[in-house]
Amino acid sequence: MGADRPADGIDSDRTDAPLPPYPSTVGHHLTHTVHAMRDVLGFRTRAMAERDLVRIHLLGPGDVYHLGHPDHFERVLLNDREKFRKSDDFRIAFEGGLVAVEGETWQRQRDVLQPLFTRDRLVEYADGMVEQVRRRQRRWTPGERIDLAAESSDLTLDVLFATLFGRELAVDGDEEIRTAAAHLHHWFAPTSYPLPTWIPTPARRRFKRGKRRLQGVASDLLDEKAENPPASPQEADDLLSLLVALRQSGVESEALRDDRLRDQVVTMIFAGHDTTATTIAFACYALAHHPSVRERFHAEVDGLDGEPTLDDLDDLPVTERIVTETLRCYPPVYTIPRETTTDVTMDGYRIPAGDPVWLTVDQVHADPRFYDDPETFRPSRWDGSLRECIPDFAYVPFGGGPRRCIGRRFALMEAKLALATIGREYHLAWPGAEPDDPPLLAGMTARMAPGTEFRVESR
Repeated sequence: MGADRPADGIDSDRTDAPLPPYPSTVGHHLTHTVHAMRDVLGFRTRAMAERDLVRIHLLGPGDVYHLGHPDHFERVLLNDREKFRKSDDFRIAFEGGLVAVEGETWQRQRDVLQPLFTRDRLVEYADGMVEQVRRRQRRWTPGERIDLAAESSDLTLDVLFATLFGRELAVDGDEEIRTAAAHLHHWFAPTSYPLPTWIPTPARRRFKRGKRRLQGVASDLLDEKAENPPASPQEADDLLSLLVALRQSGVESEALRDDRLRDQVVTMIFAGHDTTATTIAFACYALAHHPSVRERFHAEVDGLDGEPTLDDLDDLPVTERIVTETLRCYPPVYTIPRETTTDVTMDGYRIPAGDPVWLTVDQVHADPRFYDDPETFRPSRWDGSLRECIPDFAYVPFGGGPRRCIGRRFALMEAKLALATIGREYHLAWPGAEPDDPPLLAGMTARMAPGTEFRVESR
């Protein structure tokens, strides 16, 4: 990778620069769509084997420019971010939610929502997170096999609804909500996404049904909170109550309009559970396949004085490194999509205005220029000064720049508490022979393939 990059990787923008070539490693560009539909992650790895910047041709989006170096990320997400905007796919999925809007609208929404994710606010959620993990664990029977992707998704939805929305989902119910949340992936299904948007594929129909259902859930939740709002924002005991209280206390903000609040709830239902579910699932996968790491992890959580609490997190360095390494090896947000607002030049090549640009997080996280033996799951790599040694944008599981994920602290806290809670009582074992590849499925985010079973073993 990167053999043809200039020393600094960045050029002044030139309208006369050539377009980047199509990669020679994946066949003729008119076949890219077919190959990508079969294996989007493997196809991209092959495509970027020789360069940090490649042009892929997909039947629907057209030419898509894949960027695979931290210098590219820094430019797109920080230094020249005004030249790159969110793609239409965000607006299709989340309409006016925080992850989809731009400019002043984004800043106003961020200002309203940011206080909801401070450390002081998150302290209130920690015990509820552990209780939801315990509640689901009580259903497990030693020796049984569980679909870890489904269990992790259900668990993180349980946590989200109980802590942020003030509503406890039925542990064996609320299937409509769970199914609708899963269907948001289907707009980005590899069998649909490369095709023109006017083709009504089954996956796109599932996406639209799921989105409508979640919008209805969001409206119902907000109506319930509005019927009996807290007397003041300070008395709110969950996120939705706080938003309703802010609106009713006279705070004027576009972010507090009914439709905006609905869009925020839909965004939180998906973004607030999906990526954490993937992190928990693949951390369990890694522990099942690395006995020495598992032994250190179990020794650490066994040393806790009871169930894990927020105060224990600083005393769980092994658990923290496992989460960090899981996010490096299996980043749920494996691509950060943008569109150019003007012609830009990178690595001596021109990217035309209005074309899609994809920041390939998974490629940077697996780049041997920044990580020794990157294909190996090795949490101990984070013991020392690695973070100071790698470029700022070489580790970006939550994005970077001003638009870095607002819920990252919530997600990291939940993942560590969930792993510690599970690990004190159970080991989730991989049954059968070693798989050739991790059971990874790429949609809107990367996640563990449904139907991947693990065996529950008591410790």
